[in-house]
Amino acid sequence: MSNNVEDGISRSGTIVAVAITVVTLSFFAVLLRLISRLALLRRATLDDFFIVVAWLIALAMSIVMCLATHYGLGKHDQYIHPERRGTLQRLQYVFSVLYNPALVATKTSILIFYLSLTSVTGRIFKSATIVTLVVVNVAGSVLAILNIIQCLPIDTAFQYPKPDGARCISILNLALASAPVNIITDLAILFLPLPTFTSLRIPKRQKVVLVFIFATGGFVTAVDVVRIAYLQQASQIGVHWGNLNDTQDNNMEDPNFFWYASQAIMWSLVEVNIGITCACIPTLKPVACWAANYLQSRSSIWTSPRKLLNTSRQQLERGSTTGRPEDTTIDRRSNQHFNNLREPGGGRFSQFLHIDINLGTIPSSENIFSDLARSPNLESLINLSTKQSIRPLLIINTLCFIIGFTEGTLLDLTCKFRVLTEMTQLQIRVTYAIYYCGYFVAPVTFGWIILQKYSFKTTIITGLCIYSCGMLIFWPSAVLGSLPAFMASNLIIGTGIATLELGINPFVALCGRPDYPEVRLNLSYFVRGLGGTVSQFVVREPIFGSFGNPRTLIIAQWEYLGLAVLCLISMLVIYYLHLPDADNEDLSHHSSGWGAIDIPRTTRFKFNVTYIILAFGIATQLFYKPVETSIGLIQISYLSPLARVGAQACLTAGRLVAAIIMLFLKPRHVLALFQFAAVAVTVAAAVAASQIDRKGVAVNNMLVLFFISPIYPTTMGICLRGLGARIKPASVAIVAASSAAAIVLSVVGKLLDRSTCRRAWLLMVGLVIPMIVFPLYLNMSPIARKLADSVRDKESQPASMDGRSRDDSGGGGWELT
Repeated sequence: MSNNVEDGISRSGTIVAVAITVVTLSFFAVLLRLISRLALLRRATLDDFFIVVAWLIALAMSIVMCLATHYGLGKHDQYIHPERRGTLQRLQYVFSVLYNPALVATKTSILIFYLSLTSVTGRIFKSATIVTLVVVNVAGSVLAILNIIQCLPIDTAFQYPKPDGARCISILNLALASAPVNIITDLAILFLPLPTFTSLRIPKRQKVVLVFIFATGGFVTAVDVVRIAYLQQASQIGVHWGNLNDTQDNNMEDPNFFWYASQAIMWSLVEVNIGITCACIPTLKPVACWAANYLQSRSSIWTSPRKLLNTSRQQLERGSTTGRPEDTTIDRRSNQHFNNLREPGGGRFSQFLHIDINLGTIPSSENIFSDLARSPNLESLINLSTKQSIRPLLIINTLCFIIGFTEGTLLDLTCKFRVLTEMTQLQIRVTYAIYYCGYFVAPVTFGWIILQKYSFKTTIITGLCIYSCGMLIFWPSAVLGSLPAFMASNLIIGTGIATLELGINPFVALCGRPDYPEVRLNLSYFVRGLGGTVSQFVVREPIFGSFGNPRTLIIAQWEYLGLAVLCLISMLVIYYLHLPDADNEDLSHHSSGWGAIDIPRTTRFKFNVTYIILAFGIATQLFYKPVETSIGLIQISYLSPLARVGAQACLTAGRLVAAIIMLFLKPRHVLALFQFAAVAVTVAAAVAASQIDRKGVAVNNMLVLFFISPIYPTTMGICLRGLGARIKPASVAIVAASSAAAIVLSVVGKLLDRSTCRRAWLLMVGLVIPMIVFPLYLNMSPIARKLADSVRDKESQPASMDGRSRDDSGGGGWELT
């Protein structure tokens, strides 16, 4: 037996070599950082303390891992002596407990360093940094506690084999479940300073170098992804499909755990040390200057190290010099270089990075994130001609396609998750309801503030960020098979989608000629639906494969990580692209741009017609979204996957058809046509519901979806006419009305529990019929008719305020006299 224990394939040598290499690398990085701060700059800050703590924890982890290789880490079970299993398990426990504190200390050091920059970056950067710091410490503390109490009683974590009655968390499951937190915080730390650095008024070469230095943190994310890959590989060997309360879900009881998990453990150590090294790189400028000066002095006359050190320190403290110090041999060109780095109106780099690099001139702290508030140089959104509006509309519609593609993939995931976790009908309804609760959370909490105070662009970027986080939260729900985590993911995703609609809807309506906002909105939703339809054909089999294998959800993590990264890349692209915007002053003039001249805005009862139309529009949305989502529940219960794709295609096609018809007919006429047709087919579906088979149900679903599809975008376009500076609050109210689906879904789901869906269809008839009131009012009220389609009337379009005709101004026409 002893020979078998000592022989066999082992990864121990590789693990020890990697441990020594990375901890040595991080040691020298920390050492040089301390030399920069203590010896050259003669000051140390709180971030230096945390980086030292992080390295001490990393050193302890390295020692523990090297000891673990002596007791069998990296070997198959048959080569591990049974007497060593207990010690090996204790070492593995210590390593898992130390991992999260090491990451928290490293990230805290970086974020405290960021906070020291806020004197020149502004409160937006500071607020984002504080939020990230809180998330890092709260999440890290929770994960550390979970690792400490991974077994109850705690002492059973050290025992091998586990005694009866021990309740243990799967270590691999816990590590995989915590992956989204690490990735989200890594990406936040990576992206937070980029807007600041790219807005600096310094030479382009310096800016590129500066961004590259801080972008080295991307290596940490890459290492984390590699670590997750090995964790997943290990989990697929022995992970049980379960949750944190599964008393049998303990990977260390699985055969060859320490062989398969050894690489994941090794990459965990690499991640910690690489993170420490990257955190130290931005602080090494003083050492680099000292080394450059030392090399220059070697080429002239000999200078004592102490004198050279004093000279470098003086230069770093002064930031710039006007002449060569008397007691130095440093070349005059170096001093001239320091002079050139300082520009009028700029601060020194020592104020920004505690190092000797000048920031140049920085925009005001309120606009450090350029375009978060509308820049005065940006072109007004409402003054764009048809030709000028093509570029921003292409950008936004491309984003809509990406959103639709990810939505379609998430919908397919929901169906798979429901099957694999055996969700009840009640749980399905609650999941859908929680998703639409996000449509209430976003508008009434932060959405309207961002939209009003900043810009459409900022609102879109915020929505993409939240949406990406929601997709990453899917990770723990898939690994753990956790329904609460899955519901939390749906809430965050719904909040992100609602925030995106808050920015996209009014942007599309205002971008271009004022006589075609309904056409643009319908085309935008068509592109979004097209992305959802395409996703059903592209990702179905490659991602999920068979329904019966629960590990398909774990495998799908990579696809969802890719979707989240796609959204984050879209966020960066949107940030750096210049999009037109409209502030409240522009929109206040816009109120006359959609109303014909001399049209009375009030009725005989002194009610403003624009507000009456808005009230009808909000009420229509209160009924529309429940109908659309209720049909979605019917599809899940009665339709095959292929039929669901057909229904999605009909929903998409209806908007394209409506947009084309609106080029020839007035929007209120098209709205009435589709609305009455929707009532007719819904009533027919309710009458025939108890007599038709599943194919008939599919046909009814497709017809209803086709005719109701243009109602929402058309209603949005009509309601925004004539509101002026109140366009943004109005769009917020219409989006918030979509949350009514959360209430109606519970009733529809209860009806679907019956043997037939006829009662659900009867409920939808009751929801569709009140929606007729809005198109009836628009077509029967003379004032409402003139206000809804006044821009289409050629004779009522006067010259613009600058004296040019509407045709001469390129079709801008937002501001009329």
